[in-house]
Amino acid sequence: MPPVSAPARPLPAPAPAGPRPAPLSLLWSALITLVVLPGLMAPAPAAAETVTAAEPAAWMGALPDGAGLAELSIPGTHDSGAWRGTVWSRTQDLTITEQLDAGVRFLDVRTRHYRDAFPIHHGAEYLHLNFTDVVVAIGAFLERNPSETVLIRMKREHTEEENTRSYEETLDHYIEEDPGTREILGERLWRPAQQGGAYVPDLGEVRGRIVIVQDFPASRDYGIGWNGPATDIQDDYRVPTLFDIPAKWDKVRAHLNEAASGPAGTLYINHLSGSGAPFANPREVAWGFLGSRGVNAYAVAHLRQAPPERTGIVVMDFPDRELIDLVLARNTG
Repeated sequence: MPPVSAPARPLPAPAPAGPRPAPLSLLWSALITLVVLPGLMAPAPAAAETVTAAEPAAWMGALPDGAGLAELSIPGTHDSGAWRGTVWSRTQDLTITEQLDAGVRFLDVRTRHYRDAFPIHHGAEYLHLNFTDVVVAIGAFLERNPSETVLIRMKREHTEEENTRSYEETLDHYIEEDPGTREILGERLWRPAQQGGAYVPDLGEVRGRIVIVQDFPASRDYGIGWNGPATDIQDDYRVPTLFDIPAKWDKVRAHLNEAASGPAGTLYINHLSGSGAPFANPREVAWGFLGSRGVNAYAVAHLRQAPPERTGIVVMDFPDRELIDLVLARNTG
């Protein structure tokens, strides 16, 4: 379809890590390079020319209404609002809009409850982004691409301070009263007919809608339950050093195999992301450093040769074009 707005800047190829936060990390990485195992030495692959053969901003349009969300292979991002920050807090190169235009359909939204509002955080760090900004970006994207749906994991992050109401009441305020979000959420927020967090809808039920993956306690269901009866999640983010990347990849690969053969109604959510201060920052874990191989590079090599089976939701730091394309290619109309 012709673009409605200016296109997003191209997805980056794997890039070297940014400036080191301390000499200790650089020295450690150099030491690893000298003694790293042969299996870690393969370089990260170059990016593909295009994200996917279909229009990445509207790839769900090629799929039937009866396709269950749990049956799809969906690119996602970890700490989706962290395209700014330090070498330790930053996990993305693209804004929310650019991620969606590139084919991402699962966003990890970390909301701190502060002064009856939801600023977006990565741990203690405020990312100069608020929940209203995220909702407006998603609403504008869905207005341009009504065939799509966007899943957002909502998670409470950092401390709660200076509030006069509960987290749930503040979310209800955004849905029902806030002038910046109530129209978008009132029209587009999917509301599960069944309680218990166990129902995963078909694509036809949620085209043009926002689906919450609920990672917070509440008196009712706002969407699909995180760690509920309908989900199977791998999120071992602890990668203490670059030596530990192969062990992280083993967990990712095992979960990909589970998703390929598991129950069709189970929503598999597999995190490629990880870090371990002070020796392995998110970009290094994703794409490696000084010759070591990152989790994203392992995933690209695996998906290039694996049978075209379901991956579930693949949650990534700094995904490049080829990695997104390889996930999308597993969806058939």
